[in-house]
Amino acid sequence: MCKPAPRPRRNPIGLLGLSLLLCLLANGGITAHAADQASTGVYTLDDLLALARRYNPGLGAGDRATASVRAQVGEAERNWLPSGELTSLLAPSPKIKCSPDPYNCITTPDIRDATLKLDGVFTRTQLTFTQPVYTFGKISAGVEAAEAGVEASRGREQAMAAELDYNVRRAYYGFKLARELQATLKEGLGYVQQAEDMVQKDLDEGAGNMTITDKLRLQSTRADVEAQMSEVGRGLEIARAGLRALIGPEGPREIDVDAQALEKLAVPTRPLSFYEEQARLTRPEVRALDYFVRSKRKSADLEWAKQLPDIAIVGTATFAYASSVDNPQNAFANDPYNTLSGGLAAALRVPLDFGPRNARAAKALADAEEAAFRRREALGGIGFEVSKAYIELNEANSRIETLAKGEKLSRRWLTAIVQKMDLGLAETREVTDALRAYFTMRARYLQAVHDFDLAASALTRATGSKVTTN
Repeated sequence: MCKPAPRPRRNPIGLLGLSLLLCLLANGGITAHAADQASTGVYTLDDLLALARRYNPGLGAGDRATASVRAQVGEAERNWLPSGELTSLLAPSPKIKCSPDPYNCITTPDIRDATLKLDGVFTRTQLTFTQPVYTFGKISAGVEAAEAGVEASRGREQAMAAELDYNVRRAYYGFKLARELQATLKEGLGYVQQAEDMVQKDLDEGAGNMTITDKLRLQSTRADVEAQMSEVGRGLEIARAGLRALIGPEGPREIDVDAQALEKLAVPTRPLSFYEEQARLTRPEVRALDYFVRSKRKSADLEWAKQLPDIAIVGTATFAYASSVDNPQNAFANDPYNTLSGGLAAALRVPLDFGPRNARAAKALADAEEAAFRRREALGGIGFEVSKAYIELNEANSRIETLAKGEKLSRRWLTAIVQKMDLGLAETREVTDALRAYFTMRARYLQAVHDFDLAASALTRATGSKVTTN
């Protein structure tokens, strides 16, 4: 069973249309699912938020930035793996013949042949590697710094998504405010037209007390209303363009928001301290700052550890062969042309550039301390954002309560004047005064509802957690 719209803020035809729309929604005639709405370009707030998170290129860039930082974790972890170099070369070789000397102790090459003739092929392959055993905390500090960097990047990514959500809500509520004002002004034009028809009829019959001045006053009122409608239409299109920009170029181009009226969000009454605690616990920027400071501190530990030695296992393997060079059989001969050798040893590598390393460690420590101070500074700014949104929320709520009463009173005034106008007893000044009073109060009331919803969205953004119950 469908009920009519709860707030009779428009003419009966508008109320009937809204009631029929609500009935269709309730009975499945119109579905709110984004896939079905995509064909008509009508979206709810949840649909728009989902579209923005799917298509916004800024979020895609943030995801790739996190992936880039995550790759640094893999790089830091793989520092435990052996490192080294494999070199292989191919070149022409000279012809070298060896003959025993009288003591049969060494071989003597023919120097002339070696320098003048290149009669063979020479190849040499050499492998060197170093396996870290103990680095005095260098690798672990690098891994922890990179892991903290990933968490900081994730926090920044979540902050970007939260900021995007807030901006989508701003455009959404701005669109609804403009549409409500537009409907209110159209209703006002109807009353102005009714008054103009009454004045024109009276002037044509010449039997009443209406004058040209009354007609001009109504025409001036019409011009004012039409100008305001133009301004409101501009705001509506700007909000629509903002939604397109926030969703991204790959999202839908035809965008309209759902027909639900602009209504005050439900926000439980809580003290400021509650929201301040929520911001410290759940706001993504706080998490990002915590891990950013941790990353800087671990980077400082890494730079300090780089001043310490490394214990490693060093290995080498060499193979060389020259087709035109004899291989002398002597334990003390160093033959670079024909050899097969290998070696394995424990090594202690000690850096000797202590001056530059110590300076880099001091710089990294200063950077970490700066990051800690920046975190404290940012937390103060976040606290201000929470307080500001909380104050604006309470002020808008008080304004709504006052303006709701004023709107009802001005509506009753306008209704009484319309009844007099139907009987031909109302003066044009009464009509225009009642219209201006009602539509001023109506516009201010809608603005207050918009400001309240926007303040609730800002409080959600400032705390990092949902503050509404609807």
